[in-house]
Amino acid sequence: MKSMTAYARGEKVWENLTFTIEIRTLNHRYRDIVLKLPQRLFLLEERIKRLIGSFIHRGRVDCVIKMSGNMEELNKVAINWEAAKAYKRLLEELKTGLSLSGEITIDMFLGVKDIFTVEESENDLDKLWPALEEALREVLSQVDEMRLKEAENLKEDLRQRVGYITEMVEKIEQAAPSIVDLYRQRLKRRLQELLEDQVDEGRIAQEVVIFAERSDITEEIVRLKSHLRQFSGLIEGTEEPIGRKLDFLLQEMHREANTLGVKANNSFISGQVVEIKSELEKVRQQVQNIE
Repeated sequence: MKSMTAYARGEKVWENLTFTIEIRTLNHRYRDIVLKLPQRLFLLEERIKRLIGSFIHRGRVDCVIKMSGNMEELNKVAINWEAAKAYKRLLEELKTGLSLSGEITIDMFLGVKDIFTVEESENDLDKLWPALEEALREVLSQVDEMRLKEAENLKEDLRQRVGYITEMVEKIEQAAPSIVDLYRQRLKRRLQELLEDQVDEGRIAQEVVIFAERSDITEEIVRLKSHLRQFSGLIEGTEEPIGRKLDFLLQEMHREANTLGVKANNSFISGQVVEIKSELEKVRQQVQNIE
């Protein structure tokens, strides 16, 4: 189990270059990797994303990589001959059309965009990739360690809340059998008041049976306890990632709790259900930060 929130920073020197890497992770429904790279490393973008993805399965990742030092070997300056020739023709037409004097010189080309280009070879980047990969792995390992530590704090909080919810479900289970008896007593007392002791016991029994069927919460209790056991098993287990599964179980528990409150028709159980739903909402807030 891992949290989705962490931060780490690292540096690595390789030959005449220095890589500075910062990675920040935040909670997000899906995996969203956002890179900020020097232009010279754009060709490595997919490799970097694949490496980050091997560590982080869910959440937003902001990764900033800076590179400084002597980068002459990575750059190859080239001439865009087509652009240069086209520019020269335009200058000649301008000179002729306006009857200008003077020669066309190299100085006129120096500030023109796209005539001189910097080419980056993937083969050259392959040379520095092992060093950059090592630096990335070191920072990602720090991020992973922080996410595990944060998850331990989340896990302890979730243990306590799941335990508390389980206790309330057990109280509801213990109180459930008395609901029908209480209904029978209320119904009989009400009929006695209305009919002055002329009570049809058969009619009461029939109404009680209908009420018992309508208010039976056995299935909801069984399912709710099962979901709680599955939830505990996930947070204590080694499976990764588990955030979406936990979120699904919470939705199911909310649904069962709602049904409990509607079917029970009992003030004590209704009060317990309100408390359960309140705790489930607190658990949901914590689960939003679990990968």
